Parts: sequence; C-alpha cells; structure tokens
Amino acid sequence: MGPRVLSERRIFVNGILLVVVALAGLVAGPAFGRDNPSPPSGNGPLIYVTATGEAIQAEEANHFLVTYPSGVTPAGFEDKVAELEGELLDNWPQIGVAVVGSIDNTQAQELAGLTGIDAVERDLTVQWTPQDEQMVGDALEVPEGQSDQSGAFFFPFYEWNLRQIDADDAWLTTKQGLGVTVAVLDTGIDPNHQDLSGKVDLTDSKSCITIPLHFSDSTIDDYNFHGTFVAALITSNGIDMASVAPDASLVAVKVLNRFGSGSFADVICGIVYAADLGVDVINLSLGAYFPKDLPGAGSLVSSLNQATNYAKSNGVFVVAAAGNLGGNLDKDRNFTFVPAQSANVLSVGATAPFNQVGFDNLAFYTNYGVSGVDVMAPGGNSPFFDFRDLILSACSGFVCGGSSFYTLSAGTSFAAPHAAGTAAVVKAELVKNPTVARVDHCLTKGADDLGKKGTDKLYSKGRINVMGAVACQ
Repeated sequence: MGPRVLSERRIFVNGILLVVVALAGLVAGPAFGRDNPSPPSGNGPLIYVTATGEAIQAEEANHFLVTYPSGVTPAGFEDKVAELEGELLDNWPQIGVAVVGSIDNTQAQELAGLTGIDAVERDLTVQWTPQDEQMVGDALEVPEGQSDQSGAFFFPFYEWNLRQIDADDAWLTTKQGLGVTVAVLDTGIDPNHQDLSGKVDLTDSKSCITIPLHFSDSTIDDYNFHGTFVAALITSNGIDMASVAPDASLVAVKVLNRFGSGSFADVICGIVYAADLGVDVINLSLGAYFPKDLPGAGSLVSSLNQATNYAKSNGVFVVAAAGNLGGNLDKDRNFTFVPAQSANVLSVGATAPFNQVGFDNLAFYTNYGVSGVDVMAPGGNSPFFDFRDLILSACSGFVCGGSSFYTLSAGTSFAAPHAAGTAAVVKAELVKNPTVARVDHCLTKGADDLGKKGTDKLYSKGRINVMGAVACQ
C-alpha cells in the first residue's frame, strides 16, 4: 500500500455522527457507550432477578431442555416426542442435552417420566448482554500479511488497551495466533468490515438460534454491533484499528439475536458446535446472573456446565466476560453468574483508566472476587471524563451503514476478547504442549500481578499480559 493521507474519520456513537480530525497527532471528538443492547423480545412473562441493585431480564421460551446421562439418547425418546406431537429441535448426546418444542407443561411432565430422562425444564430466553454500546472510517484495501499493526490509524490515539497488555510488543516477536481459530459466540459478525474482511471463515460460521423469529436470526450477520466489536479486538487487518492476535482466524457462531438475547439452548448449541468443529478458543462476551434456587434454573445451568466441560474435553479454551454488576462474587453465594462461573471457563473482569491516568484501575462496573473472576483485562471506563478511556473497535455495517465504521464502548464484554486473543497468541506458540491446561497456566502465570501480592479479591490472578503469557512456555 502507498502512503495514506488522512484528514478525518467518522464516528457514530449512540446514533450521533461525530467527526474525529487527525492533525499534528491530536484527535478531537467525544464518544459515549457502555456494555448493553435493547430489551429482549420473546414470549411469556418477564422474570426479573435482582442482584446488587440491577435486574436481569429473562422470559420463558417456547421449548424445553431435556437432560439425560451423556453418551446415548434414551431408548424411545424420539418416539415419545412424536407421540406427544412435539418437535425435536436439537439433540447433543455427547453432553446429554436435547431441545424439544411444540409441547406444553403437562406434556413436558409426561416426557420427563420416560426411563433414562433426568429432567425436562422449560428453557429461558435471557438478556445475555447488558444494555448500551456503538462506531469510524473510509474504505481501504485490505493489506496482506501485515502482522505489525502499529500503523493502524487509531492505534496511537485510542488503543491504550493494546499497549497496556503489551500486545504491540508481540506483533513482530510471535506468530500472532497464526493457525489458531477463535469462535465468537455472540450477535454475529460483519465479515465485510474492512478490518475483518478475510478473517471470518464463512464456511464454518453458522447461526445457532433455535427458533428464528427474524430473518437476521438465520444468518451470521451482526444486526446489533456487539459481536463485530468483540471480534475485531481479537483479530483485525490493522487498517484503522489494531488487534491482539492479527494472524488468528475467526468463526462466527450466532447465539444472540439483534437485541442481544438468546436461550440457554442457543448458547449450548454454539459451544457444542464450536467444540465439534475443532476451534481452539471460544469467546463468550455474554452473561446472566441467576439465583441458584430459581425454579428450573439449576437444570439449565447444569446443561451449560456440560457444554463447557465438553469444550475442554475437545481441547477448546473457553473465555467469558465476568459481568458488569460491580459485585463481589465471593459474597454472593446464592447466585451464579454464567457462563463466567461455569466449569472450565476463564472469567475475565475489566480494568480502565480515569482521564487517561491509572490504566490498571478496576472498572467501576466490573464484577470481582476470586470465586468468579480469574483475570482482568482492559474493558474501558465512563466517557464523561475522557472518551479515550473507552475501548475502540469495529462496528457492523448492518448497524452503522458501511464497512469502515468504528465505535467506542466499555464493559467486561470487551475485556474478554483481549484474553481470547492472548490465548490465540499463546496457542500458536505452544508447539509441544498446546493443551487447554497449558494455555490457562500461561495466561494466569503471565498476568501482571496488581493489588496485593499474589491472587487477591480485586484483581484475582492479575491483568493479562501477552508477552508475559508467551514467555511462560
């Protein structure tokens, strides 16, 4: 590529067009956002689970999760579903979970009586992404083989997050995730965005929405922005934004609709599909807080655990956002935050600067506590003091109107992909022992120890560091 003359970039934030002018190394223009899209749309009464002053939204789905001992589908199961005039929507014998629709509560009880069935519980459609987030660019040719992303337009102005975890130091000293595939389980990805073009495996990407309610539910295209934002933090073309693992590849697995909601079945489908596909890393920038005694929730959470256990058994490293409730998970034993607290998941909380000072402060919204958070990573802060404290990433053209728009936002949703990208970099380096346990060991051992020495309740095992993680091998 020849020299670029850049004078301005367009940024959309919460629907407002702002102009960012680059002149003598200065960037001007405010931006707003935080980790959260719109309310869910579904069927049935809303269930509000209050925790630390916030409400988690969920509603009863029109299908049931059926659990049974993993390995073999119970004898007569499909015949019983047909007898009840139900519909077998999905079945994963490898984890002992099936999805049945077109039956009512009475028929579900009858199905539960079949020998070999452990439980039949109505699924929940959950608002997995909390509510608020959003967008910059001009269309440019995608460079080939660009692993050094220091020339990305926004890198020197906005991407403090990458410098803080030493991602830039790893660009020319590691394989940068080459040969590693990361599945992004989210609202989809815009594969046509200039910084994601060629990064997404369109053959293996798919929608896992169990019952599509809108045409967009059946595609991998991101009609929200959340999934595209997450994906570009993991890997990008380095045109206008840099990323953690520039040479990794992506698979888009849609488990959330355009409002950021989806059922447990959708998320489980995504995890099992990605594990069977043979990806290396799964990123789950989603989560919900449940009381352990919520009727039926125990079976749903257990099924989710089965899925994450299955992913590990297939050699997949799973990363999830720790949540934005600002709560101490060590003191909330009656609740569980999933999938961050699911089995064999690396839970990631958020750090952020305040007025571009103190880049390793805990973000005001992040959950913390060693029982629920493993490591920290940059997640961004409130825009009301300095908009540069936010995280910048790509915005889906299906939302922002073009293939060259970016946005600023904050949340543990955006801390998680920093860890997923780091896992991709580490996995590419671990030629002799590329196991899930080894990747986990490297991410936690290589983290920068913050707060009290060793593991502590605020920073847990520390804030991730790409170079530190690579050095552990």
